[in-house]
Amino acid sequence: MTARITLLPLRRRSRGVTLVEIMVGVAIGLIGTVAIFQAVGAWSRHTQTTSAGGDAQVAGTLALFHIERDVKAAGHGFGMANAPVMGCAVQSVLAGPPFNLRPIDIQQGAAGAPDTISILYGNSPFFVAQGTFTSSTATTKTLTRRSGFHPGDVAVVAGPGGAPASAPCQLIEITDDTIVDGLTVAHAVGNYPNFYTGANIASRFNGVAAPPAFAAGTIYSLGPQPTLNVWSITGGRVLSRVERFAATPPIPVAEGVINIKAEYGVDLNGDGQIANAEWQTAAPADFTTVLAIRVAVLVRSRQFERSADTSSTIPVPVTPNVPTYFGYTGAKPFFMTNVDGTLDAGPADTSPNNWRYYRYRVYERVIPLRNLLWGTYG
Repeated sequence: MTARITLLPLRRRSRGVTLVEIMVGVAIGLIGTVAIFQAVGAWSRHTQTTSAGGDAQVAGTLALFHIERDVKAAGHGFGMANAPVMGCAVQSVLAGPPFNLRPIDIQQGAAGAPDTISILYGNSPFFVAQGTFTSSTATTKTLTRRSGFHPGDVAVVAGPGGAPASAPCQLIEITDDTIVDGLTVAHAVGNYPNFYTGANIASRFNGVAAPPAFAAGTIYSLGPQPTLNVWSITGGRVLSRVERFAATPPIPVAEGVINIKAEYGVDLNGDGQIANAEWQTAAPADFTTVLAIRVAVLVRSRQFERSADTSSTIPVPVTPNVPTYFGYTGAKPFFMTNVDGTLDAGPADTSPNNWRYYRYRVYERVIPLRNLLWGTYG
């Protein structure tokens, strides 16, 4: 049997890819490329939003953590002070206005601006709740017992008073506890041997120009390194603190914090609890009735973004409503300004400066004043 072999025409066997097939392949490739770029763009936007939201969460958590840690120590060394002493204006050589002998001092920001929170506490390693002095000179105080008060300790001396926060008060630094009567401590200007370090150092807080004329009163040890931290918003978006005793420059703690609000929880009826109506912005005359504070921190994401709206030529802001705080007792709106601090430009302004095109989170915390509670009910 003879096999038949059919040979295809040479022209048909040598045929390649046609121009139409090439164009179809290119079109499919372009469609795939566009789809990939759209997917990458969407993924990038979501990643940026998620990353910025994570940064805002970290900033808010750090802000509340550091403030709460400070508040928990507030009042250490003078939490037992009675109503005439608690809140008294302390005369001192510190730069700036006199500070009040309060664990917490909230200065309300004008017209919705961020509040400023001052937190005062001592660090004495000795159990000294409160001392009493029976006589006084410009540079000495004679105590009923001077144990726990040593050279290097910073203390507040207070005279008698009637109304709440009416006692005369002065900040001193103890420079000598070797006076032979065993009761008197000195607070003179000049060098002295520090009890804690053994070094010969110069006194930092003595020498008030016109100190009160004390006859007798009480004394409260703040230890060798007292703290008066002032928390505020600097640069419009950074939570910072300044330590007044050491006169430190502003130390940044959390970035992205644009507002902070705080209120006192005051036990007005003496039942040991704080009702919804007992939260207030102003410090009460009798500060011993303050049991806690509450703090709200407003954090802004760094990512400018706007959601698309196919029915309008104006993009939809991602934050159309004003953020609020303390909603469980009646929501209060934050005063919102644009990113550069100017007044609200309205939702129709699509500029990156418009505050409505950023995401916000509010962090809140109720913080008991432990040292004041122990001093009042201990």
